[in-house]
Amino acid sequence: MYAGEQTLIMQRIVRDSLYAACIFFLGVSAAWADDGTEGICMMVRHGIRLHVDGMYGGYPHSVLRDAVLQGVACPSDEAERHVFGLIADPPPHLRISVTRPMGQGQQGAISARLFSQGHFVIGERMSLSPLARSQSPFSVTSEINLLMARLWSDLAERISHGGRAIP
Repeated sequence: MYAGEQTLIMQRIVRDSLYAACIFFLGVSAAWADDGTEGICMMVRHGIRLHVDGMYGGYPHSVLRDAVLQGVACPSDEAERHVFGLIADPPPHLRISVTRPMGQGQQGAISARLFSQGHFVIGERMSLSPLARSQSPFSVTSEINLLMARLWSDLAERISHGGRAIP
């Protein structure tokens, strides 16, 4: 076996292990059934209330919600966790919208908007990749992960330049 193949195998093992851990922690987090939100990122203070909007082709909303839950990224580095601590009480609200109209080749988009204490904090938006536009909702998990990583990074960057956590 070549060193490059071993590296690829190890990367897949680590990635799959992280996915399994995320699924486990999302599965044991409390659901906020009274207002259609779910608790995520519970390892960071009191977590975040997540609400999933949108539609993905003809798939049921529950499938879309499960795909979003698999892709959500929580604050990961020290700067991101610090910024999250500034907006964590009461738990912030995250609204992720995924839209992919029915039909092959239709354009689609993902957006994430973070709210704290009733105020808009930050948002991100991106178009769906060609792959995600032609596959099941679970094909967007990596795009949601990237979108969330950008959201946390941009928020941390704003604070590091003297900006306010809640504008």
